[in-house]
Formats: sequence, structure tokens, C-alpha cells
Amino acid sequence: MRREPVSSAAIIYLLVAGLVLLPTRWLGELLFPEQANYAYMLGVGAVRLVLCVPLAVLARQMGVRHIWLPAGGGALLLCLPALVVAANNFPLVALIQGTAGVTDAFGAALFAVECVGVGLFEELAFRGVIFPFVLGAAGTDRRGRFAAALIASAMFGALHLVNLLGGFSAGVFLQVGYSFLIGCMLSVCMFRGGGVLFCALAHALFNYGGNLVTPARGLGFGSFADIWCPAEVVLTVIVGVCAIAYFIWLLYVSPPDAADRFAVFPPEKEEPPQAPAPSDGEAPPQHPADAGEGSDGNPPAR
Repeated sequence: MRREPVSSAAIIYLLVAGLVLLPTRWLGELLFPEQANYAYMLGVGAVRLVLCVPLAVLARQMGVRHIWLPAGGGALLLCLPALVVAANNFPLVALIQGTAGVTDAFGAALFAVECVGVGLFEELAFRGVIFPFVLGAAGTDRRGRFAAALIASAMFGALHLVNLLGGFSAGVFLQVGYSFLIGCMLSVCMFRGGGVLFCALAHALFNYGGNLVTPARGLGFGSFADIWCPAEVVLTVIVGVCAIAYFIWLLYVSPPDAADRFAVFPPEKEEPPQAPAPSDGEAPPQHPADAGEGSDGNPPAR
């Protein structure tokens, strides 16, 4: 699979898409048979966490290394702005003003389990396995790393189209768009040495903050107008523009060897062995046919 990084990334992508479609609610219904919302959140979170185990084993068998922890304190510091973006996805202004809030603390805890499971599974799959293979094929120079981040993030965004199986919704396409942008940001963090665990933390916080008080979850209160008040819109625009500029700059100035610890490069082709050169003072060895003799030392038959 290392010899064909593009095909390997495609295979893993299809595997992840299949795993995402596995039924999950049944697990939550073992504990909450009468509460569909609780069953869904617990089922999704628990199943995704369990699926991380075979995916991690597969990644190791495929030769992916050093993907979990940050490369060092400096790398972690450079990636911290991703947490600012994740925190900004909370309805901060509405929560401070009291126009939005959480009314179901236990449900919020189960939702945290869902976000952690989804974040860890998706980051392991896309930033921990697919991105290293795509990066190995595209290269770690500026053009290659930008291409790899865009391709892997486009694959990540497109994965969310499976939500259309539950019924057509324009919101799914919005989810595809912001998933692509978040994927680009976390790909930069991964390239710079942030590691899968850091990316999973940022991913989980982003999902948690963006859905905590939405009506679909039923965990709190707050209308669309309350959440997206003018102050929140201005804050989001400022954070978004600054984040885009920062992460483009970070990917541009990062050294090519920043990803050498985890990128999966195709193996170099081995050169065919060459005959040793004759030593000084010795004639080069001759093939028996070249000397006019047969293999037994006698003249060849006419």
C-alpha cells in the first residue's frame, strides 16, 4: 500500500465511509430504550470510539507512525489558534447575555461523549491516515502540501454527504462546506506537528459548541436570532478571517521536513545491482563464449 499512496488513501476513504454508515443507535438503546435522543448520542460516541481501535491498528500496519502526540511544545503553540476557532463556535455572546443556555446537563454530557468519539475517529481517519498518504504522494514542498491539504479536506467534506441518506436537507451542503474549511485548518495543524489528539480535541470542541443549544438536540434554549446576533456575527467574521490568514501563512512558511515524521512516502526504487569493477592489474573476467571456449574449457563445436 505504501507503493500506491493514492490508491491506499482511496481504499481507506471507502472503508471509513462504510464504518460511518454502521448502525449505532442500538447500543444506546441498551441503556436508554425510551429516550431516542440519549440513545443516539451514546450510540454514536461509543461506536466511534470502539472503531478507533481497528483503525489505529490498520494505520500502524500500513506504516503510519508518530501521528498521535504533538511534535513538541513549539509545534503545539503554533496550533493553539485552532482552539480559538473551536471555542468561537460556541454561542458565546448569547450564553453571556443569557439569551441561550443549557437545560439538560445529563444530555449535554452524553453529547460530549458523541463529540469526542466522532472527533477522534474522523481525525484518526483523515488527518492520521489519509492525509499522510496524500501528502506522501503530493510531496512536502509548498505546492505539494497545499494540494494535499485541499484534497484530504475535500474528501473529508464530501464524507458528510452521507447525511443525505436520512433525507434531503440544504443544511447538509452547509455542513460539507464548513467541514472542508475545518479540515484544511486541522491539516495544517497536522503538518506542523500538532498530532491527532490535538486535532481531535479541536474537532470535538467545534462540534460541541456549534450544536449544544440547537433545537435539533433539545439540550437547551436559544433562537437563531439570539445565537446569531450582530455581535456574534462580527466576532465570527473577525476570528474566521484571522484564522484563514494565519493558517495559510503557517503552511506556507513551514519547512518541508515538518511532516517527515508521519508522512507516508512511496518507497524508493532500488537500483539494479552492478558487476564489481576489476581491480588494478587484472583483466576483466570474460564469458567463456567470449574466449572462444565452451563451458567445459574446450573449443566450441563447429
